[in-house]
Amino acid sequence: MSPPPLSNRQPRRALSFPIACRGRPWARRRGPGLCLLAAVLLGAVGAAAAGMAVPAPASAANWAPVHPTDFPDPSILLYQGEYYAFATQSFAPEGGATNIQVSTSANGTSWSELSQDALPQLGSWAVPGDTWAPSVAFNGSVFVMYYTATEASNPGDQCIGVATSSSPLGPYTDTNTTPVVCQDGVYFGFTYDNGDYGGSIDPDIFQDPATGDNWLIWKSDGNHIGVSTLIWSIPLSSNLLSTNGSVTELLSDDQAWQSNIVEGPDMVETGTTPGSSTPGTYYLFYAGSDEGADTYAIGWASCPSGPAAACTDATTSNPLLTSQPGMSGPGGPDVYTLPGGQTVMAFAAWQGTTIGYMACGFRPMYLAQLTFPGGVPSLAPAVPAASPAASPSCPTPPPPPPGYWQVASDGGVFTFGGAQFYGSTGSLKLNKPVVGIAATPDYGGYWLVASDGGIFAFGDAGFYGSTGSLKLNKPIIGMIPTDDGRGYWLIASDGGVFAFGDASFYGSAAGDDPGSAVTGAAASYLTGGYWLVDAGGQVYDYGNAPYEGQPSTAPGGYRITGMADTHNSQGYWLASANGNVADFGDAAPYGSEYGAGLNAPVVGIAPTLDGAGYWLQGADGGIFTFGDAQYYGSMGGQHLNAPMVGIAGL
Repeated sequence: MSPPPLSNRQPRRALSFPIACRGRPWARRRGPGLCLLAAVLLGAVGAAAAGMAVPAPASAANWAPVHPTDFPDPSILLYQGEYYAFATQSFAPEGGATNIQVSTSANGTSWSELSQDALPQLGSWAVPGDTWAPSVAFNGSVFVMYYTATEASNPGDQCIGVATSSSPLGPYTDTNTTPVVCQDGVYFGFTYDNGDYGGSIDPDIFQDPATGDNWLIWKSDGNHIGVSTLIWSIPLSSNLLSTNGSVTELLSDDQAWQSNIVEGPDMVETGTTPGSSTPGTYYLFYAGSDEGADTYAIGWASCPSGPAAACTDATTSNPLLTSQPGMSGPGGPDVYTLPGGQTVMAFAAWQGTTIGYMACGFRPMYLAQLTFPGGVPSLAPAVPAASPAASPSCPTPPPPPPGYWQVASDGGVFTFGGAQFYGSTGSLKLNKPVVGIAATPDYGGYWLVASDGGIFAFGDAGFYGSTGSLKLNKPIIGMIPTDDGRGYWLIASDGGVFAFGDASFYGSAAGDDPGSAVTGAAASYLTGGYWLVDAGGQVYDYGNAPYEGQPSTAPGGYRITGMADTHNSQGYWLASANGNVADFGDAAPYGSEYGAGLNAPVVGIAPTLDGAGYWLQGADGGIFTFGDAQYYGSMGGQHLNAPMVGIAGL
């Protein structure tokens, strides 16, 4: 007698593997035209650092941006009475192709956006596409810009370069063939060690008004590879163009609210009291948590020795600024002074409660009044008040015709319905067989992944790195793209997870010794995180991916071979080799092929665009439809050069 189908009515697993809580969901658009809004968790500014005076909490008044469009990671330069603001390239729907944005202001509060690119040509070491977090200063002769870009020789990492201009507006030019700082295990730019810190991003030029010394402060991109993120400093030469001394670790990600991420540093020296010999006080402001969530916030640390020695993170008064009415996820702080002497902090945040570019959100610049009651920084909406920015238009093209791609182990790709053919590896000699396929968010391309982690990108799919040249403990079994398609996770059969591009590392099962080989994975896009499942049905949850249950047993023919997430990221389906589908959380029971007498085992599952159905894929190319999934054809019954290994739907 055959055992009964797997049930979704199982007790909650006692042991899960989440990292620090990251708050409520961010917005996600599952496909073209499906815009979702995320709710904001309104945070309160913390009480006070131990032994220090308690600052007034941030005002509950509505925060309004001071810049009309997307303007992340702002950096402000004051030169000859004019303010210049530089920012990360825009990823909003109306964003242009500029590498670095620039705006100007006569008073430091009302900004005029310019159409020019401040950094039209990157250094030869860099490739365009992700140019972040500029910092600009004047060295007395030329204007110097430090910036972040993707390293050409290792597309999985980002590094820091330097460019110069004779004008504050640019164009800035980087003539270097190597980055200035890149902690990728290959090139550092200074003597420290040769370990891999995931690259280097978010530079901040700090010109110490008390000593006249110049420093570069930045973040090592550890969350990119699943290690700690750190903030560092190193002295700069008098002309600001090169490093000139030893590196110092200033801050680590040691607080729960930071969710293993500290970034976007900005150091401030409050100065000495006129007529007094008392030295000034140094503060390090930074952002923590994930910028794609409403838990992203601004924190601070005290630095008794400035950038020359480690800083002390504030405890009970962190985070300093969290999501507030009118804005979500503040980060990227930059402190400057207005003409009247008022100290303010520029920062970027998602306007209102719409979080995520795929949800038509954008991150304009905001302005906060910065005071230091009792030596503890406090932020409130800046005066004069700003005017709300107009939301960008969100083009919502009609969803593409439904369909699906099938992929074989030789990389042959077969298209049905609305799925378009963008290329394949069917005619190539591969080092290792292909094990999976994933579509880009707009369905204009796809990635194929091989068991050695080699990535093959077709259509509008970008290449962000691979494990193809690494020695793996266990083979790769599949991949998951990030929500915006600017990165992906590779999953190994031992539960190892490798993050590339903008994919954040939330944890892995590699050290947990899964009872069976990991055979499936899915991303919890709305909550932030992912699930892994092994062949025996054990589910591992990471980040804020909610654990919704697992089969009590999955013996023999119930070997799990695929996993798919629901629209609301509150559930998942597990597909078995014998055609059974078990549903958990809000996953609806649309049916299965259990007991139907399959010609070949099921090797994959793909949900429909609206999440109201799914397709099952057989190793012989057979397609089985459930819910609102329609049949558009298959390779079942046809001669195959290699067995099918994966499916992606639209």
